[in-house]
Amino acid sequence: YVEAINLYMKGGMPGKAAQVIIRNDITQPLQLLDTVANNLSRAGMHAGAGDFYERLDDLPRALDSYIRGHAYRKATELARRSFPGRVVELQEQWGDYLVSQKQIDMAINHYIEAKVYQKAIEAALNARQYSRALQLVDVVDSTISRQYYKQLATYYEDARQWELAERCYVSADQPQLAVEMHTKQ
Repeated sequence: YVEAINLYMKGGMPGKAAQVIIRNDITQPLQLLDTVANNLSRAGMHAGAGDFYERLDDLPRALDSYIRGHAYRKATELARRSFPGRVVELQEQWGDYLVSQKQIDMAINHYIEAKVYQKAIEAALNARQYSRALQLVDVVDSTISRQYYKQLATYYEDARQWELAERCYVSADQPQLAVEMHTKQ
């Protein structure tokens, strides 16, 4: 098996070499296993390298590989088991990654898990999930929430949901805008 692994490595196929190691439960020589893991990373197969490092019980390197490969589900699961202090940070990174991939709806939940409510509110507004944004704005500090209440009030006024618009204007400390809205009706 070692010769097959070496040939796969020479042929630039670290994924195949890793499969041979995993299928045959090869644990020695450690230098060969480390070389395969490093080549997986170099080949851009970070999630695979993370799996491989985790199998070798090199958990810090496994976590780093998962993060580099944007395998946040695996990274979060590993962090929950072995690095509980990093879970919140990973949830926020996962949310940021999802936003960069235009998967804003999914990012909201990860921002909430990370207790980064301002990013969660902005993601909800960008995803046009106004009722969800309003729920989030209701639970954050009033200094942060005022700007969002005004945005939501404008949306609800345009949507002719007068009661919600009024509530948002009042919460934004702009009751005069609520009065103007009602006089325009």
